[in-house]
Amino acid sequence: MTNWDRSLGGFKISDLISDNGVTFEIGEEIEEEEEIGFSPHVHFSNEEMLNMLNMNEFEDETEDNEKEIMSLYGMSFSKLKAKMTSITPDKKVMKFVKQKGIGEVVPCNAQITIHYIGYFEYRDEPFDSTYSTGNPRTLRLGQSCIISGLEIGISTMQKHEIAVFLIHPDLAYKAFGCPPRIPPNEEVVFVVQLLDYVDDGCASMYNDFDLEEKQSFENVLKPVSHMFVSAKNHATKYNHKLAIREYRKIIDCLETIRLKDNAEEEKMKKYLSRAYTNLAICHNHLNESRKACIACRKVPIPTAKSYFNFGKALLNLGEYDAAMKELQNAHALEPRDEVIKKAIQTANAKQREYLEIEKRLWKNCFKSKEDKTKITEFRKAARDLCETIINSDDITRQSLPEGLTKEEEEIVREEAAILGLNIVISNRYGKETVYLQKNKS
Repeated sequence: MTNWDRSLGGFKISDLISDNGVTFEIGEEIEEEEEIGFSPHVHFSNEEMLNMLNMNEFEDETEDNEKEIMSLYGMSFSKLKAKMTSITPDKKVMKFVKQKGIGEVVPCNAQITIHYIGYFEYRDEPFDSTYSTGNPRTLRLGQSCIISGLEIGISTMQKHEIAVFLIHPDLAYKAFGCPPRIPPNEEVVFVVQLLDYVDDGCASMYNDFDLEEKQSFENVLKPVSHMFVSAKNHATKYNHKLAIREYRKIIDCLETIRLKDNAEEEKMKKYLSRAYTNLAICHNHLNESRKACIACRKVPIPTAKSYFNFGKALLNLGEYDAAMKELQNAHALEPRDEVIKKAIQTANAKQREYLEIEKRLWKNCFKSKEDKTKITEFRKAARDLCETIINSDDITRQSLPEGLTKEEEEIVREEAAILGLNIVISNRYGKETVYLQKNKS
């Protein structure tokens, strides 16, 4: 059974035709913020929105004075039909192109991204719209995700095309509808904009290549380009694990190519830089800071975005000096970027905070357990260090100062255990470092 959250402002077509039905619930919409890399929202201005609903093309030509804008609101469908073209032999799906698209017609089984508005005749408001959430919808054709008439219509569109479809009840919500929202035996109009699509056949053709074809840059370029679109679509919907899988596939494809000249090598570097940078962004979203660092180190042509995400990952790991270096590199390339400036300020503040606590720890170091005053002050400083890590949204771990005695380290461990932090020991280049680390949620 599909749950519908009222705060989303509308249910989806796929929910209505689902065999499991729809359960209506009242809830809170959770909003997330993307930083650098992906934007989940495609917003239209008021003018663009009015243009989507503007039906002046269907108005009868007269010699009257200035025309008023005609809209789908309360409009007669008979007026629409007069200027529409049938795309099915039985005229059960009619189409009118408001804005021509570009490129080839969307292929079968493609993954599409659309904005749409759905209307019934003489209604004052749409019954379904992607504008209610501010997000376009991504779905795959041929999977019964939408009513059959709408799928037939979309399969005739080109990228960036805006079209109006009038659909007969037999290819819409049929004789029963879905009362009270969807009336029985009702024609429906959809205004659809095809924002983008991924050719599933093109994206998967790589698997059909033989070894020699997989080593050709020219052969691999097209499927890789479609993989990028697919990965971005996953990230746009916060499916970062699926996006990571796609970016890894892209990298694997590119790194098996045999380059024939310097021109191909330069193009390859650009594609790999894009893939590794976006891979790091996804890892950062999942708080997988070590993996984000590994991805950033492999970027052939560093950019402000890759430097920023490298710095963000290092900051999350409590590596303040290294984080500041990468953030300063990002700032040098984009000196006006406010997000980078804010990250530098955060790194400075976190480092000063840590150094202040570290100073207190050293000041209250003790050589004998009998010095109760210093033990108490050291314990307070240790607890402040633990609480700083817990309360910070920017770091997940912090190293302990070097040179602590066993007694002092034991106090830190006790405070960490009380507050739910883990002790992690890292051996790198023969050097052992002890970290306080948050639990992974």
